[in-house]
Amino acid sequence: MVTPVPPGESFGPALTAWAKRVLNIELMEWQKRICNDALTVDADGDFVFREACISTARQNGKSLVMRAVAGFMATEYAAARREPQTIVIVANQKRRSMALFRDVVRDLENFDCKVRWQNGDERINFPDGSSISVVAASAHAHGMTASVLLVDEVWDIGPDVVFTALRPSQIAVKNPMMMMFSTAGDQGSTVLLQLREQGIAAIDSGQPTALYFAEWSLPPGVSLEDRSHWGWANPALGTTITAKALELAYDSPNRQAFIRGHLNLWVDSTNSYLPINLWNDRKSDKPAPPTQWLTIDSSVDDSRYVGISTAFDDGRVIVSVAFVVESAAQMWEEVVRIMHDQTVKLAVTPSLEIHCPPDLRRRMQIVGYAELLKWTAACRAMIVEDRVNHTGDIALAEHLARAVAVKTGGSIVLSSQKSPGPIELARCAVWGIMLASKPVRSSRAAFAFG
Repeated sequence: MVTPVPPGESFGPALTAWAKRVLNIELMEWQKRICNDALTVDADGDFVFREACISTARQNGKSLVMRAVAGFMATEYAAARREPQTIVIVANQKRRSMALFRDVVRDLENFDCKVRWQNGDERINFPDGSSISVVAASAHAHGMTASVLLVDEVWDIGPDVVFTALRPSQIAVKNPMMMMFSTAGDQGSTVLLQLREQGIAAIDSGQPTALYFAEWSLPPGVSLEDRSHWGWANPALGTTITAKALELAYDSPNRQAFIRGHLNLWVDSTNSYLPINLWNDRKSDKPAPPTQWLTIDSSVDDSRYVGISTAFDDGRVIVSVAFVVESAAQMWEEVVRIMHDQTVKLAVTPSLEIHCPPDLRRRMQIVGYAELLKWTAACRAMIVEDRVNHTGDIALAEHLARAVAVKTGGSIVLSSQKSPGPIELARCAVWGIMLASKPVRSSRAAFAFG
């Protein structure tokens, strides 16, 4: 899946040609794709995207892309822009970034540059003022200015590094680029989770943002044993990765490592709320009916606010994502817009209820853990019995695929703590589905007899 990319020229083809000429390497099609997309420029020649996040399974060639970007930016791109470029390589471990740095040094041995190997200040300096350096993934990486940041294994790098140290280093740069690469992470991968949710929201909306996001992974809900889908997470399959090698990795004792490292998945399918591939089978090609219930919630860290639309139509509940936004103010704007239709009802969690506009309270109902405990099993039964359809939103499919239900008090409930990632859309879906399916009393016409 890839975020929308606006039309425009790109430095990608020039980078591909540079890699062929200098590195004697023909980039694979997936590598060309991300370079062409991420390095798209507007009419002024500036990057459309300020940041890019690329996720694939292991050993598919992410490091090669980083080498090509570092060398190209410091040489041909700097000359084209007539501006020196400061390229900084960051990784979750210093030894990993140093390995990449050594490769770049060998790549540029025929260029006019000087290499500095001083411990803690490894650097390649060019006559025009451009440089390529290495820094540790630390929250103390302050005081630098970077034109281009190349960040590897972002799943294992904390938000204090990316958002507090690295991102501010580009605030005064006219045309910055931060390219981040990773495989799937775990529940502690805060940065990658946030970037991934932002990218999926852009894909669902069909609107490009300042972030370019591209991921190669299995579709939500497919069987992990279905070899026909393994190529989805391994774009280098058939070129540098063989099916035999994947089979050997699959047969290793650590199955979770294979799922994360070679299928690029976060989900623990053995504990998933829904049976494999069931949600995909519930997709409807019909347009969503008008919203009857709007259910809202926020992520655990309050970095996202989401809304789910549900409606009962022709014997089924139809579910769709109403919005995914990054602030409470944006959320309430969306709520007011949707509830301009006086027939729409609102379900809101206790933490958000206090800020509900007074004129909407008459149509508001509070939902929380108690309702989730009562309704999780019943909602699952409705989905299994084909009484729920959806409109194909990727973000909702992701949340439902990773949602884990735990047993408690003789029932089951969706657990944010046990799920390997955010599930706020899944929680909203449970509340919204059950509220929309609740029978309503039909009004009967009154007749007068005389």
